[in-house]
Amino acid sequence: MKRRQFEQGSINGWMVGTIGFLVLTLIAGAVAAWMFVEYTREKTGVDAKVASAVAKGKNEQAELDQKRFSEEAKNPRVEFVGPNEFGRVSFMYPKTWSAYVDQDGTDRGDYKAYLHPGTVPPARSNTSRFAVRLEVLNSDFDKVLSQYANQLKKGELTSSSVEFNGNAATRLDGAFSKELRGSVVLMRVRDKTIRFSTDADVFKPDFQAVLDTVKFVQ
Repeated sequence: MKRRQFEQGSINGWMVGTIGFLVLTLIAGAVAAWMFVEYTREKTGVDAKVASAVAKGKNEQAELDQKRFSEEAKNPRVEFVGPNEFGRVSFMYPKTWSAYVDQDGTDRGDYKAYLHPGTVPPARSNTSRFAVRLEVLNSDFDKVLSQYANQLKKGELTSSSVEFNGNAATRLDGAFSKELRGSVVLMRVRDKTIRFSTDADVFKPDFQAVLDTVKFVQ
């Protein structure tokens, strides 16, 4: 009888130990699986962030390279020279631009030239926007400047004094209409007025680069 009780106790102890081992094994397996899932999730997140940072870096470098290439492609610059009877205005512009003279000033008319990257838009379209316009107007400087008086009064335009070839000029910046923001530079030349302008703020760096090379005869 005692032997059977001993054997039964041994079997029960073995079963309890086995069950306990299996429980611990299952718990350890569950913990290991959870840790693996967490590790995979974290690693995936880190890998995604690294990939995103690498892609962003590549895109930023590509943008910088493209910008540098676009700037380098503009050189060497080309000289534009207006007719002598209009003060012989000259300046340098990017070789990747095109120039178009719409009015040559014959019959005492105005002289109008348009410059733009690639192809020049239609000169007489109200919706066309140009990187640079050059106009030699058969109008007195003060008369041309007075055209902007109302916008200056409203604060839509700001005025500043600039100088070219030692000659004083006036620069206007701001909104010339609801659809057009840009800059205008007015220069007095004898009984005429030279008007340089750009039709969009995006062209201002190139516009300034053109202005820095302007020469004209008073």
